[in-house]
Amino acid sequence: MEPPIAPPITLAGKQDRDVEVLREFAEFWKIPYGKGHSQEGKGILVSCGEVSETEAKTHASVIVFPSGLEDSKDIAKQYGLELNTKETLLRLPVSPDVSVSIRTRASEFSGPGVEPVIGNSETSVLYRLRGTRIHLSSVNLVSEYERLITGGLEEVPSRKFRLVTKFPFSYRAIPAFIRNRAFRAPNAVTELTEDKLSPVECLRTVFLASLVVSTGLAIPRIGFWRKGKSYALAITHDVETKLGLEDGAGRCADIESKLGVRSTWNIPSERYPLSSQLLSSLASAGEVGGHDTKHDGRLIFESFENKVERVGRCKSRLESLCKKEVRGFRSPLLQHGRELLDALGKAGYMYDSSAPSWEPLSPTSLKPHGVGTVFPFFVSGVLEIPVSLPQDHQLIRVSGLTTSEAVEQLFRVSQWIRGVGGACVLLVHPDYEFGQPENTEDYYRLLERFKSDPKCEILTLGQLAQWWTHRANARIETHNGSISIQYWDNDRQRDLELELVTGYGRDGFEVSRLDSPEIAPPLHEHAFKE
Repeated sequence: MEPPIAPPITLAGKQDRDVEVLREFAEFWKIPYGKGHSQEGKGILVSCGEVSETEAKTHASVIVFPSGLEDSKDIAKQYGLELNTKETLLRLPVSPDVSVSIRTRASEFSGPGVEPVIGNSETSVLYRLRGTRIHLSSVNLVSEYERLITGGLEEVPSRKFRLVTKFPFSYRAIPAFIRNRAFRAPNAVTELTEDKLSPVECLRTVFLASLVVSTGLAIPRIGFWRKGKSYALAITHDVETKLGLEDGAGRCADIESKLGVRSTWNIPSERYPLSSQLLSSLASAGEVGGHDTKHDGRLIFESFENKVERVGRCKSRLESLCKKEVRGFRSPLLQHGRELLDALGKAGYMYDSSAPSWEPLSPTSLKPHGVGTVFPFFVSGVLEIPVSLPQDHQLIRVSGLTTSEAVEQLFRVSQWIRGVGGACVLLVHPDYEFGQPENTEDYYRLLERFKSDPKCEILTLGQLAQWWTHRANARIETHNGSISIQYWDNDRQRDLELELVTGYGRDGFEVSRLDSPEIAPPLHEHAFKE
């Protein structure tokens, strides 16, 4: 028998930004929540920072995430506990065969009045104060989330890259063999581990697991993908040269046509003469996205006004040629930043897919870099869809793998993403090795693996953005033991899947699905405005 369904949680914090980050966690899982303090005596309080004795007494369950080292010291003093902080690799299960991890500083509490309830042999994640319903976490969710997401969005160009972009000619004028030699890291592929790809997923696991264990109640959430699907794949191509567009693109498109899958083609609008007929053909077979005006690596150095003008000019030109709306963007060299996202929003783009989950060697910073998640997230109203699978450039030209070896690595990483339910975003350049005739068999083998998996939803980036927005706009409502989904898109109401997380332990989350939850009528648009 399943436990009762938890009521909406209350989010609190010493600062508004603390509450906003906690809201990001609740919104990711689509857990019902509210702000402010409940006085019902049966609510669930989730706080960033210590809570008063009065607040603790007026809630049936309390979870406290420390807001920093000083706050951890205050919490330890408040409850008469010892405190020890340490750097650790925290690993937690999400299912019997899949785990997530993060390298972080943990604040561990000890003493006769406290007992660990979540953790592993090395690190305790959640403690319960004996004889109470108060739980203390050792993980600073807010600061770590901001470090990864906010910090990961901003990439500092290296001095070498700044120098190259000041040349009166494009960096592409430098012979390819010289550029490839400068971007070599033979052991980089061994660093594609879960703690690099998605430490944010570990933080999200801490949040949800803490709720389940501390309350003993069933936590309702909305499934990540359409009913019957466990994860998603978006096939994307970044075109850099005229030859890649006219030659390699055709081979990639032929393979995709044979398998009946659609992809996204990101194309510079002014680098070379573009054929309206060719772009229309690619748009019909999939979709066309913006890839700046020129593939020169200089977009990130433009002023905000120039960024808006440049990405807007790219959008309007591509739309005039392919006769379809261009909704998405990917910058050359995967350059990214909050200002660029703001510019894309102002220019009318729906989504961006420029930030890698993690890549071994960024051409811009010449360092490993990433945002640490394999799920989309919103920034200033624009949906960022991370490039979650290692791109062909990193596997073949940076790590030195053959195309066959690259396919095996892509299989390995995609299986882990499948396990956490994320979005596999594949980036294949038709200009590079997979676009060559001798490697078409490897490319077919790669796509066929996803196509043959009934749990995989293959989408264009635009379709993925539409779905994630649809899910983001849906809400769970609970009232007197009943549960329903409120949604915005009337045409997709039955695609949403309501789940109950009923437990958490050594094998990860225990999840059951409600086959026939009540589906509430669609809400008006204003209901989703903050």
